[in-house]
Amino acid sequence: MKPLPVIPVATATLLPPLYAAWMDALLEGPIPPETEATCDDCAMCPRASDPGAGTGIYFDPKVKCCSMFPELANFLVGRLLGDDDPALAPGRDAVRARIRAGAGITPLGLGRSPLEALLYQNRPAGAFGRSRALRCPYFVEDAVSGGCGVWRHRAAVCATYFCKHVRGAVGQRFWKALHQLLGAVETALARHAALELGLDASALRRLFPLPGEPAPADADAGRQLDGSSSDEPSRRALFGRFAGREEAFYGACAAIVDGLAWADVERVGGPDVRLYARLARAAHDELLSDHVPLALRPGAVQIVASDRDFVRVWSYSHYDPVAVPKGLLDVLCWFDGRPTAEAVRAIEAARGVKLDAATVRKLVDFGILVPA
Repeated sequence: MKPLPVIPVATATLLPPLYAAWMDALLEGPIPPETEATCDDCAMCPRASDPGAGTGIYFDPKVKCCSMFPELANFLVGRLLGDDDPALAPGRDAVRARIRAGAGITPLGLGRSPLEALLYQNRPAGAFGRSRALRCPYFVEDAVSGGCGVWRHRAAVCATYFCKHVRGAVGQRFWKALHQLLGAVETALARHAALELGLDASALRRLFPLPGEPAPADADAGRQLDGSSSDEPSRRALFGRFAGREEAFYGACAAIVDGLAWADVERVGGPDVRLYARLARAAHDELLSDHVPLALRPGAVQIVASDRDFVRVWSYSHYDPVAVPKGLLDVLCWFDGRPTAEAVRAIEAARGVKLDAATVRKLVDFGILVPA
């Protein structure tokens, strides 16, 4: 694998190296780190020091947000298999085991096995973050990377998910926009790599049935549901000349994608990727801005706990309750659509509470105040 590019620290610590290089080319400035949500010290796990213990939603430390079966694009699989870092050995071993078993493998990458898909689609409410049956197959207990065996080559859905955000709803909107963009990139590049490697029409028909036409019957689905391995005819129908050499196929996909600059990615991805790139840039601009809207009103919040001094509320997310001083909550009614500066002056005159721009901005970030 070619040497990894040098990436600004703030971006490199948040995204896989391949994606970090592309986003460094796309975005005008670094991505601020999400210090409120860390994989190696999960903020969603209960802590005795948490002043709001018992009022929030907590995860099982052996599951955390690794409570799904991610899909790894073919080029990500190839990059992982070509990365000889000892820390990623458990992830490589898990991927190789899935390839041998044929567990959801296609020329587009590693997806969910029939059993995993059935389990995930029918998961009960409240299982996320708690059910070990839903835990990612690449999860490694006590790993330095917080449990991820494929950390440096993880998928967009994992690279862009945070339970808490430094800037609340503003941060959440940015990461959702980035997920939308990188998800489209993964889809486009996985298909591009498969086509470049000469995937034949019969395999393409299995992957992309005609409208109204059912997918070809696959005897493997029943075997995999019972935990059995994929058979040779099914592999040959999907991988053609690469049947039995799936690792080589994924490695070749990685080699194709590794050579792409961001301009190449936009060209291959077409209008969808360019559109989502524009939305991601706009969300990034908002994330870096400290602008306070000219007029505000109270947002919708739900009170979950209170004591003598503070009220804990859910605003933009149930995973990120906010402790608001009671005195501050009591004066929000002054933000009634009048100019923000006027509302701040009225609050100080009537209640003696002086609100600075940073406090108002934080209330806006978390959706406690919203543009009028």
